[in-house]
Amino acid sequence: MTTRVRSLRTRLVVTFVTTLVLIQVANAAYLLITSRRAVRLRLETAARQFAVLATPALGQSFDSYFNSGYFKFRQLVLDLLARSDEVTAILVCDVDGRVLFDSRNVDSPPTDATTTLDGERLAAVRRVEPSEIRPTGGAAGRFEIVVPYVEDWGRHRLSAVYHVSLAGLEQQFQRSVRRALELVALSGVLAALLGLALGTRLTRPLAALTEGVQQVARGNYDKRLRVHSRDELQVVAEAFNDMSSRLQLTIGEMERRNAELERFTYTVSHDLRSPLVTVLGFLGLLEQDIEAGRKESALSDVARIRQAAAKMERQLRELLELSRVGRVTTTHEDVPLRELAEEARVSLAGRLAAAGLELQIADDLPVLYGDRARLLEVVQNLVDNAAKFTGGCAHPQVLIGARPGPAGPVCFVRDNGIGIDPKHHQRVFGLFERLDPGVEGTGIGLALVKRIVEVHGGQVWVESGGAGQGATFCFTIPARRGAEGQAPEGASA
Repeated sequence: MTTRVRSLRTRLVVTFVTTLVLIQVANAAYLLITSRRAVRLRLETAARQFAVLATPALGQSFDSYFNSGYFKFRQLVLDLLARSDEVTAILVCDVDGRVLFDSRNVDSPPTDATTTLDGERLAAVRRVEPSEIRPTGGAAGRFEIVVPYVEDWGRHRLSAVYHVSLAGLEQQFQRSVRRALELVALSGVLAALLGLALGTRLTRPLAALTEGVQQVARGNYDKRLRVHSRDELQVVAEAFNDMSSRLQLTIGEMERRNAELERFTYTVSHDLRSPLVTVLGFLGLLEQDIEAGRKESALSDVARIRQAAAKMERQLRELLELSRVGRVTTTHEDVPLRELAEEARVSLAGRLAAAGLELQIADDLPVLYGDRARLLEVVQNLVDNAAKFTGGCAHPQVLIGARPGPAGPVCFVRDNGIGIDPKHHQRVFGLFERLDPGVEGTGIGLALVKRIVEVHGGQVWVESGGAGQGATFCFTIPARRGAEGQAPEGASA
């Protein structure tokens, strides 16, 4: 019950109904009060007009029929009273205040005027212009209108007193109030039903959005909202879906990076420990050789220590280089792959000559877009890797080329060396992975290639049929996106 009371739909319905009912009550009260005043003014005006118009006929009939034909005069008065709902009684008085006729007692003609007016009423019947007498207390809907009967020659002998009651107006007002309350109650029920339907329609997407947020908070990042309201709620739902997708990708990437970091930490600690153990071991032998005076053995120990330290220094330098990829933002530019291939030929001339390797460069090479220095590292590492695994081939060859791909050109470095078993195709890009321990190297070169290509938004893989069939290392670099000179998103290297 508490959840429903605090729900947005319930609050929306309550707010909607309360606001509508208050507005209707205010409008009804204003209309009733205004209408009551207008009707009251109209009835009072009608009563005054009736009194002014009826008095001449009443005075003439009183002179003609009161003494000789009372019943005819009485009928005239009754007819006049029937013509007005507001006038309840008519009195005829002389200027001395004596009541000569009272419509409230018409059964028999009066013999003597026993009732005499005084005070304000006496002053009113003596005036020669109409006047009103309002009660100082009691019912505000009752008052008297006094109209003098002035004969043609100006004589003022009689005045007519009209008792006016607006009790019908009060009853009508009460009936109007009851009808207004009934209409307000009915409209409140209808507004509640309408508000409930409207609230359900409006809050259904919000409820779905709330559930989606709760699902994401519980770790269900696959949650997607389906809202087709064509308004701001749909925009919010689409933004939520986009945010959820990005969050899912980000968390997946973080999990992958964490796993990679764990492997990196383990591998670094393992591979750096090997030269360190070598250094420590030969330091002990060096001490023994120095104490024994074995100069040649001591020099050999120093050479082994220097070799192990150089290996560790190289590993640390390449690890530092690997860690910097993706964290240092450089300017991206159009880089022809042919220029990178020629620079790699020059920088690796000694390695290629020692291996007797022929480096071929295709003519139709594409133009890449990225960090020139990093892309050169990719080509150099792939060519250097190919030179290491010629496997005593009679005519070792390496080809730098490109072929069409589904998302753009696929660049490759192909050799005719020892080849790679398909089960090791993914393993070769791992950190410190060396399929042949007898070949020099730290096992970081291909990991560095993979990292640089991925930072540029591309992919790298190896194709090889197995032992003795050579290997082709392929990579893609996405084309430039956006404005001229702007680096692709996420392409910092």
